[in-house]
Amino acid sequence: MAKNTNNKSTIILSISTGWMFYLLCYVARVEPSVLSTELMREFGMTASTFGMVVSSLYITYCLMQIPNGILLDKFGGRIILSISALICSIGIFIFGFAKVPMHLELGRIILGVGSASGFIGCTKVISELIHPSRYSLFVGISMFVGCLGGICGSVPTACLVSHFGWRMTTWLIASIAVLLSLLAMRIAKPKYSNNDGGTQESKPLDGIKILAKNPKFWILGIYGAISYLPLSAIAELWCTPFVEKKYGVSTSIAALSTTFIFVGYGIGSIITAELANFFKSCKKVIFIFTILMIVSFIPIIYGEGIHIGFYFGLLFFFGVFGGTIPLFFTLAFNMVSERYGGTSAGFMNMIIMAGGFIFQPLLGELLDYFRNGMLDANGLPLYTFEMYQDAFLVILSCMIASIFLIFFIEDVKTPKQTD
Repeated sequence: MAKNTNNKSTIILSISTGWMFYLLCYVARVEPSVLSTELMREFGMTASTFGMVVSSLYITYCLMQIPNGILLDKFGGRIILSISALICSIGIFIFGFAKVPMHLELGRIILGVGSASGFIGCTKVISELIHPSRYSLFVGISMFVGCLGGICGSVPTACLVSHFGWRMTTWLIASIAVLLSLLAMRIAKPKYSNNDGGTQESKPLDGIKILAKNPKFWILGIYGAISYLPLSAIAELWCTPFVEKKYGVSTSIAALSTTFIFVGYGIGSIITAELANFFKSCKKVIFIFTILMIVSFIPIIYGEGIHIGFYFGLLFFFGVFGGTIPLFFTLAFNMVSERYGGTSAGFMNMIIMAGGFIFQPLLGELLDYFRNGMLDANGLPLYTFEMYQDAFLVILSCMIASIFLIFFIEDVKTPKQTD
């Protein structure tokens, strides 16, 4: 494989541009998690309505994964990242100026379009500039950067909201997206060469056909979607109100719960990549960490009398054990030719992120089902800690069921070879 011969500083700038964009995307994605109570009160929404509004991002996010993967394979990162950041800013601004729930939803939908190339843009750049043996590690670092975005979108965002209000905070995030769009156009590499020295021509849809016809790819994607639920369904939306109900603390304190999950997830993404390289097996690491993730989640849901500090520790390890996502992208990357690196990442990310689209509103629907019309003293929907416990049971059940999918996954024992 002929890698780009640019110097290290150019490579670092190129990858860092993708990482900065992905971090911003994650900040904007998880911001509603610390705004749940305030937005539900201001716009008169129930949990199910709020879940649908927030999860609407995943509709366009998932739909744009494959098209963005193809565009990245064809044109490279600079133009795609720059345009995507600009689209993100538009969606965030609309969200910040919302007057009715429909405006919130429109903003999230547009944000989904713009942020769709965040993570897969990183993986595409990595696949072309980094040796295949380090692919998992750098994808893991990308996940860590995204988790930093999740952290910035929780406690720091909650602090900004408490001082400046949620609208001003949202406008600030949108303004940063505009600046990043200009930065991406200035310093990112204009186009990543996808020429490995061969003469074989490929069509944009060839990679999709190869993956779509492979049952093991779909099983891998479903397993990945379940493994990502600690972030997509819990940390990104429902963990903060869950901890508020469990401990009766403020939103700012409860938002620390998501921080611990994100920190753990980011660290776990790097650890799992290194363990897979050490053991020469992605499959073994995924299996072991799935078991540990389940074991750590049970006391998170049902544990009683746990000090809040120790509880945050449980959430941290829950995040660590969920950090196997880079391995799913590595396995998918090895199912096709390297020239389809963007397509492979986009297709896999579409399936994985579909879990958030399904489970964010599903948990909201379950909460409304369990509250059975109950209202608090102010006439607002009443959600108790026990209701959250019952709703989270569906996540635990999916995690347990996912263990059996490991037997259908084809392992990767050696670095990807070029064709």
